[in-house]
Amino acid sequence: MGVNSVVMKEQERQASYRFWLLRTAAVLFSTVSAFGFLGWLAEDHSLDYLLDKPPRNFATYWLILSLCGFIGAISTIVPALPRWASVSRLSRFGHVVVAAILSTVVTVLIGLLLFFIISAFSSGTVY
Repeated sequence: MGVNSVVMKEQERQASYRFWLLRTAAVLFSTVSAFGFLGWLAEDHSLDYLLDKPPRNFATYWLILSLCGFIGAISTIVPALPRWASVSRLSRFGHVVVAAILSTVVTVLIGLLLFFIISAFSSGTVY
């Protein structure tokens, strides 16, 4: 077992931790985005909105939270995607598009899961 193999194993272990950390952060940001979007839906489409009362300002904050979570998820997915040394700007932009699509899919799935959990534990107030 040479010095190079020990160094290579250490680098692989660090890369593995880095990718797990990035993926975990992307899921957490997607959860924040989904939770923020559900909060926006709850605040914006509340009974006050249906009764023609002025909208509350909290709905805007929920939407901003959702957008920040979405941007955070994209920014953590992009470094986790595989890279090549000589790629064009178009393919780098493609990485961002792929990250946005993956973030949207994960956010929608987490949002549906959160909605079903909230529905299951509520007393019939969430339809």
